[in-house]
Amino acid sequence: MIVLDAPTLFDWMVAFLVISIRMGAMFLAAPLFSAAAVNLPQRTALTMGMTVAVFGSVKTPQIDFFSAQGFVVLAQEVIIGTMIGFFMQFAFATVTFAGEQISSAMGLSYAAMVDPQTGASSPVIAQFLSILLILIFLSLDGHHLLIRAVADSYKIVPIGQMMLKPKMFLSIFQSGSLIFSMALLISLPIVVAMLLINIVTGVVTRVAPQLNIFSVGFPITILAGLVLMMVLIPSIAHAIAAYINDIGLKMRDFMLISQEG
Repeated sequence: MIVLDAPTLFDWMVAFLVISIRMGAMFLAAPLFSAAAVNLPQRTALTMGMTVAVFGSVKTPQIDFFSAQGFVVLAQEVIIGTMIGFFMQFAFATVTFAGEQISSAMGLSYAAMVDPQTGASSPVIAQFLSILLILIFLSLDGHHLLIRAVADSYKIVPIGQMMLKPKMFLSIFQSGSLIFSMALLISLPIVVAMLLINIVTGVVTRVAPQLNIFSVGFPITILAGLVLMMVLIPSIAHAIAAYINDIGLKMRDFMLISQEG
């Protein structure tokens, strides 16, 4: 028989708040959930709803959370939730970086607009790739992947049992390095093609000086870049989907490292 006296209710309230910290940190750091269009009340509602869903399956240690030890445990919860969301941000940073390289090669780096995700200004090609990534992310149930990752993290890294190790930071750096390798993989075909087109245009201009490079070269470069983008969209989409899967695996490896003996 469950007795709902004041101490029991207080313990449940403390446990609920402690569990919600990891969940709330993920929603604050994860892509889509951290977008400017998602306001604080919506994030709070998501956090409370998901905390209710996992509350019965998560064990909270008997710790005085108003002590120094409790403060350390709460800080660990923030770190775990933030890192789960932060790992997936690598994918969005990758396509943004690749879009900037493609825009610069096509001569569209001056054509920029406000990114709804971050509120910052970015080239239109980067915006296009970001929208493509969002569609792929949602089609692969990436938002469900993040929520499941947080729910599973309570089993992999129980509350109060996280241990910071140098190997964890190495895992973060290795995952961050994928931003440059994947961005190069996505943008390299178009960047190389634009380089060849610019070389050909320069040779033609050298042979026929009467041609105006600005009136001939720029339209050709932009048109060729857009055609290549249309041709390579399936390959880019497959590369992004594989990258999202790799990020999910590295996210799990990060949590498993903290439990290694």
